[in-house]
Amino acid sequence: MLAEEVDAVIGVDTHRDTHTAALLRPTGANIAATVISTDPAGFEQLLNFVLAHAPGPRLAWAVEGTRSYGVGLVRFLQRHGQRVIEVDHPKRPARRRGKSDRLDAVQAAREALARDTEHPPRRRTA
Repeated sequence: MLAEEVDAVIGVDTHRDTHTAALLRPTGANIAATVISTDPAGFEQLLNFVLAHAPGPRLAWAVEGTRSYGVGLVRFLQRHGQRVIEVDHPKRPARRRGKSDRLDAVQAAREALARDTEHPPRRRTA
């Protein structure tokens, strides 16, 4: 299981202009969260933030939208030797009003921790 292989998991809720990331321990406990811009400077800021706050060097990134809004971040992380796992966008109940990007990022990390198998990002087809 992933929890036995990493020191932390970073869940990322991706959007066009910003990404929200939540850093969790393998137990699912929240360590820190941040919001970054979706450009190379933002990606660098996120990696530095995670490296400064993570309890160890073994990291896994659980990223939503790896073939759409998250593709730039995925490519950046892979160039920097990071382990990236694709997770699905959360399914929300019809009655839920609004959403929380931070909670979605936490949910992405916890989804990766709960899986029996790891799903690397699929390649973009177009």
